[in-house]
Amino acid sequence: MGRGSDPNRAMISALRKCALTVIVALFIAAFGNLVGALHRLILVAARICCIAQLDTPLVHDLVLLQVVGVYLWLFGWIFVIIERAVATVFTGSYERKCAGYTIPAILCGIVITLSSVSACVSRFRLIDNFDLFAMFVQIAGVVICLLALIAIILYNKTVYQARHDTMMQLRNRYQLDENIRGSRYLIPVAANNVLTKAVYVLLMAYSIYFTDIPIGHDTTHLSHAYDLLFAYERIFFVLALTIRSEKFDHFLKRKKRITNAIHNQETAVSSHFTNLKTLWA
Repeated sequence: MGRGSDPNRAMISALRKCALTVIVALFIAAFGNLVGALHRLILVAARICCIAQLDTPLVHDLVLLQVVGVYLWLFGWIFVIIERAVATVFTGSYERKCAGYTIPAILCGIVITLSSVSACVSRFRLIDNFDLFAMFVQIAGVVICLLALIAIILYNKTVYQARHDTMMQLRNRYQLDENIRGSRYLIPVAANNVLTKAVYVLLMAYSIYFTDIPIGHDTTHLSHAYDLLFAYERIFFVLALTIRSEKFDHFLKRKKRITNAIHNQETAVSSHFTNLKTLWA
């Protein structure tokens, strides 16, 4: 029995190692949200202390922190979806080739490099209208990620339903099930990202067409709406991934263990054999 279960345990262990890649990507995205939240916290605290107005160097220095957080979140989230797509396309070999720490390390390097380069280009204005281009990339990116997740779920469900007809190997079934569950786990965050960006576009449209205020120069109450929107997006990201996690669900459903104590062992043994004798008589 123990030997027969070893291959199954090995497959599950390999899948958990593969999941490390998506965990690292999610951590990078969450860290980007944290950096953005710290930026707003520092800026608000500075303005309360009356040391940071629009013409002070502190505000301009903090812009780099904000931009880094945005790009870490964006590229981290995009690579989460890319990882799910790769796991779907290479179902048969994904657990063997992607298990370990090499892929997560490469992923971290790519995301940090892209975020650093993009932040420097945006901060020092090395490319004209780069901020506008980055904004369109964010909006298009979250929409494409949601559509890609839906397509990944539908494809994996179709293949999984035909597993008996295609004589699919057990390890591939495990991988398909992991693809479906992992993609469903991310759907609420992807849908909320699209909703948040839609509200963001509406706020910009209101600012441009009804207040005649250029983008990035709004010092009215509308700036607080942006802060609330991004704060909601960050909070939803953390809560959605936490509440829908298996460990959190197991923690809520866990019951207190009750140990049944036998007060009189001799009486229990005698009663047990008496019942057996009566049953077989």
